[in-house]
Amino acid sequence: MEGQRGWWRRASVLVSLVAALVAAALTWWVVTEGGAAPRPVIGAGDSSTIASQPGEGAAAPGATAPAAPTASAEPRASDDPAEPTASDEPNEPTESAQPAQPARSAEAAPSAQPTEPAQSARPDQSDGPAQPSRPTGPATAQARAMNDVLASSNASHSGLTDAIVATSQCRRSGLDRIVDITAGRRDQLAAARALAVDALPDGAALRKSLVAALDASFDADAAFLSWARRHLAGDCSGPVAEDRDYRRGLARSEDARKAKARFADAWRTVAKRYDLPAWRPDQI
Repeated sequence: MEGQRGWWRRASVLVSLVAALVAAALTWWVVTEGGAAPRPVIGAGDSSTIASQPGEGAAAPGATAPAAPTASAEPRASDDPAEPTASDEPNEPTESAQPAQPARSAEAAPSAQPTEPAQSARPDQSDGPAQPSRPTGPATAQARAMNDVLASSNASHSGLTDAIVATSQCRRSGLDRIVDITAGRRDQLAAARALAVDALPDGAALRKSLVAALDASFDADAAFLSWARRHLAGDCSGPVAEDRDYRRGLARSEDARKAKARFADAWRTVAKRYDLPAWRPDQI
């Protein structure tokens, strides 16, 4: 019995020595391998995990069992090859990363297309030929003054024919009307000669043409007045067409008609420019 016990003691010692040698060999291998390539840092108490790696042998009977790896012995998350995280994975293109949609200002916006002129860039109807602006100032006043003379002449002209017919029928009212018309013609002629025309285009020629027309009209009215007085004074006897003053009145009326036609042609341009009536020859 004593011999058997001594043998077991020696066997245990041998086993312990073998285990110590194995542990020393493993430690030397770890140290030498660690100098060749960096290994992850291992926390305290991690030597037990080294003994449990494959190829390093198992602990001999009676050897202390290797301690289970603790939380501190696990490789730190920062030491492990980091698994791709959401931030490390290729991000899917976000709205800001996607190609920006063309801004509305870059599209063919209505403002970039030819706009229908407004009334403010649309040519204010300035695309067509420029309309002449209505003149103001002295020229306008002078044109209006001449138009007043023409309006007065129109009133005299319209009543002359009726006055002659009434006088030929031996009515006193016809004579009175011719008297008024002749006086009016005299005033119109005087007004035409006094017109200021220096601001009007070709104003002097225009005034001369009007004076010539009114002068012929005044002569015709005066001749008809002479006839009317004598006709009524002679009890309306004798042929009217044979009377010298009546025939003179007709001749001067023809002269007045031609002069009025020449004036009306020149007046048409002035009337259009200053927005005034374009009198016809038979209205003057």
